[in-house]
Amino acid sequence: MKRLFTGILFISAALLVLGSVTGCKVAMSTGPIGVEAVKLNPEEWNGIWQDPVNNGFVAVRVADADQGILEAAGIETRDDGLELKKLRLHVRQANSWMFLSLESPDRPGNYFWWRIKRSGEAAILWAPHWDRISQLVKEGKLPGKQVSENVLILDELDPRHYEVLTSESSVVADWENPVMLIRAKKD
Repeated sequence: MKRLFTGILFISAALLVLGSVTGCKVAMSTGPIGVEAVKLNPEEWNGIWQDPVNNGFVAVRVADADQGILEAAGIETRDDGLELKKLRLHVRQANSWMFLSLESPDRPGNYFWWRIKRSGEAAILWAPHWDRISQLVKEGKLPGKQVSENVLILDELDPRHYEVLTSESSVVADWENPVMLIRAKKD
């Protein structure tokens, strides 16, 4: 799947929207993933973040520290010009994992999500592993449904489901294709 533009935080969001149209498999949820909001420190999140692989940039700021809400903005390059894109992202946690969720502009009430790990000035994101999550839904270990050939939506998760989701043996994250972002400038 070709990246249409880089930088928007956490760029994968736009790619997954594209993926739902072009045939890539997408796992979503009916709400932000995670049991509770992560209290965000603006000194750790605010600034300009870079995707070094694609040389894209995105501006990030904490919009609501207590609710774990980030606002991200970047420029989308299209054939007919440039457009500023703004995203509202939810940072939540369950067990020892932290998640990033974004409401789909094409499917209101459904969220794209990633596992995110912060280390110093870096953030690594892993998309859901569609095949494995699909299998866990079929086995009844996670609630959800496959709504099309390429889209799977998880229903509301309880603590038991988060045990499955965050278990190292479940392999629910696509460990082989991470997105790495580096904070290039602090606010």
